[in-house]
Amino acid sequence: MQRLKLLITSVCMTGLGYIQPIFAQRQATPVTLQSVEDSFLVRNYALLAQRYQIDASKALIRQAKIWSNPNFSTVLGFGSTDHIKPFDVGANGETQYNIDQLIQLAGKRNKGIQLAGTAARMNEATFDELVRTLKLQLRENFYNIYYQQQTAVILKEQLENLQKIVDAYVEADRKGSVAHADLVRLQALQVGLENDYADLKQQELESQKNLQQLLHSQEFYEASLQTPDLAHYSLDHIQLPQLLDSAAQNRPDVRLAALQYQTAELNYRLQKSIAVPDLHVGATYDKSGSYVNNFVGLTLGIDLPLWNRNQGNIRAAQYQVSSVEQQFKQQQSVAQTEVLNAYQRIVQLEKRYKGFDLHQFQTEFDTLIEEVAKNFRKGNISLLQFIDYFNSYSDNAKNINRFLSNRINAYEELNYATGQELFKN
Repeated sequence: MQRLKLLITSVCMTGLGYIQPIFAQRQATPVTLQSVEDSFLVRNYALLAQRYQIDASKALIRQAKIWSNPNFSTVLGFGSTDHIKPFDVGANGETQYNIDQLIQLAGKRNKGIQLAGTAARMNEATFDELVRTLKLQLRENFYNIYYQQQTAVILKEQLENLQKIVDAYVEADRKGSVAHADLVRLQALQVGLENDYADLKQQELESQKNLQQLLHSQEFYEASLQTPDLAHYSLDHIQLPQLLDSAAQNRPDVRLAALQYQTAELNYRLQKSIAVPDLHVGATYDKSGSYVNNFVGLTLGIDLPLWNRNQGNIRAAQYQVSSVEQQFKQQQSVAQTEVLNAYQRIVQLEKRYKGFDLHQFQTEFDTLIEEVAKNFRKGNISLLQFIDYFNSYSDNAKNINRFLSNRINAYEELNYATGQELFKN
């Protein structure tokens, strides 16, 4: 039993020895949520890449407005089959020049410009959607780090207090003034608390990694929050119908689906216009090969839509409109459902939050555990009672901070679901 206890203790201490130096290698940088978000907007590579996509799509709008280049061709005399005379373009030779300009009919050019404009707005909506998604991840990890660090402070303090008691029991055990079984129980309690602390630090490392990836940084962060920073998280003056309206108007993914539907309709109209042949208008000059010398003529040309009238593309575009319309309705339904679920989650959490003063309870529990420790040292309470209080205190600290983290993240999910900053300082 003694060997097993020592093995468990050494394994746990080894794990803690591995985790703590990771944070000790570099001083944690204190950051606020605002400073983290400011850095995120200018340093995140995914956002920077999508900004370039927006610029590229705007360049394509300018390209769509440009007319097709005219076509120029020439014929240079090479004599005749009886007498080859290369480049016979002199006074008695032959020279012919032709120029041709394509004129798109049925509004093809304007429809192309409209499609390019819609594509640019789709890239902007994609950028907004990326910001919405990554900002949720950023805030969730920031708040997770804050509450994990708050819990770690409490657990570390408990470990220090427990270590003093264990040291005293080790000394007393050497003198034979306490039962050795009581020392083993205290050391088992210490091992359990150290495991909880190690697990918590692993969770914080995961949150730190996620935040570092979003900011493309190798810094470790100390999340800084003040009570006023959280005061705006409340459903006061917010009604569910306005949240549903906000999702329909402000969510980038809904806007993107609407633009995809608009694109499908524009493409359908474009395919119908392609069935109308384009006109070629030009001029020709013939030096000596026509019925008169220095002949000048007007050229007109048009394709004859005898077989290919773009029937297949028109039918495909029509079906595409119907398909994208259903996808648009599906996205609207998803948005409504996410808003409802996020709202109901906050309602349930707020019932618990307002029905019980967690901060006062934590303060009273802090005082209680201090008195328990004092009375245990004086021998006024038994070891089992002390262990029970100690475990309850540690569990309570973890549960309260986990609940507070879940509550704030629930509000952030409602921001995400509605596509709007509902809760601001």
